[in-house]
Amino acid sequence: MTKITLKKPIKTPSGEVKAITLTREPTRRDLKAAQQITSNEEDQVWHMICSLSAEKLTIEDTEELTLADMRQVMDTFRKVSGLGD
Repeated sequence: MTKITLKKPIKTPSGEVKAITLTREPTRRDLKAAQQITSNEEDQVWHMICSLSAEKLTIEDTEELTLADMRQVMDTFRKVSGLGD
């Protein structure tokens, strides 16, 4: 599990989220599921982040992230998935 502490918590229907916890590494199955939803690669990544989050985030929830937190989440996801540095 990988925990990403947010600089600014987000409010969701289920409460305040102070960190996003990725429960496991993404798989090809996760990517295929995201590709069924959208052809936009960035949106596919966000769908995978949401589906892997212990907090059960939705795409709408992630729209509340600050740009700094968005960047941190994306960078961490890329590292966890083996796509980053």
